Amino acid sequence: MIVLCVTGSIAATESIKLAREFRRNGIEVKCFMSDAACEIIHPNAMEFATGQEVVTKLTGKVEHVKYSQEDLILVAPATANTISKFAHKISDNPISTLLITAYGHDTPIIFVPSMHDSMYNAIKGNIDMIKNEGSAKFIKPRMDEGKAKFPSKDDIVLESLRTINLNKKE
Repeated sequence: MIVLCVTGSIAATESIKLAREFRRNGIEVKCFMSDAACEIIHPNAMEFATGQEVVTKLTGKVEHVKYSQEDLILVAPATANTISKFAHKISDNPISTLLITAYGHDTPIIFVPSMHDSMYNAIKGNIDMIKNEGSAKFIKPRMDEGKAKFPSKDDIVLESLRTINLNKKE
């Protein structure tokens, strides 16, 4: 199973298509959404795309623990805020709490940065910090129109499947 974390970038609209593509490839998807993502797309859209209830807050079901040891956690789109929180291990919402819990379990994590290029450049130190500790991978965004844009869903699916398969071999 892939846990798809959707954060508050306008690229959140692409996450619906991404979730559907994973399902077409026979992969079960569970979605966590940030408050900012819920302002861009409704959780019902992700529920339709994944076939599962969306996590928008932590409850007594301890979702951050339950889903922290899946095949992959994919943060797509990943905002500057979410990447920076993970770099400094700040846990103040369902997604950041899930990521830190998964980090403690060595669950593979992939970030798909999507933001204005000035923000992307400003957080490169945080991205490098995460890469250097080996706690996550990054799929390079498509740079266009002064923005770090969501790459093709095919590239994201391919890298996600590659990561899952490599992890299963270890």
